[in-house]
Amino acid sequence: MISYATRRSVGSDILLARHGNAISSMRLDRRHGQVVAVLADGTFDFAPNLIDSALEMPGRIDDDAKLIAVVAAATVGVAAAMTAVVGVLFSLSSPEQLSNFAAAMGSYTSAM
Repeated sequence: MISYATRRSVGSDILLARHGNAISSMRLDRRHGQVVAVLADGTFDFAPNLIDSALEMPGRIDDDAKLIAVVAAATVGVAAAMTAVVGVLFSLSSPEQLSNFAAAMGSYTSAM
């Protein structure tokens, strides 16, 4: 699954792993960067919202965007090279060769 956020909240996962169904409610304390849980017996528990601020989460959209950009650039490069080759071949061929090529392509029928 791809995470579109640049940071992932893990505090609620930590608290759920610690206490499970004993949690009455949870809230995010943005000022301290943690999640606060109120337990069924009235006590509070805290968990950090981030494991490490410098840690990059796998599956971020930035990682995929780099790969997509490289593949798109390679595709455009190959298409431009193929277009240049076809242009050079057509400019170097004689009119008789071009008419023979057009006739051959006009009589082509697909096998399906």
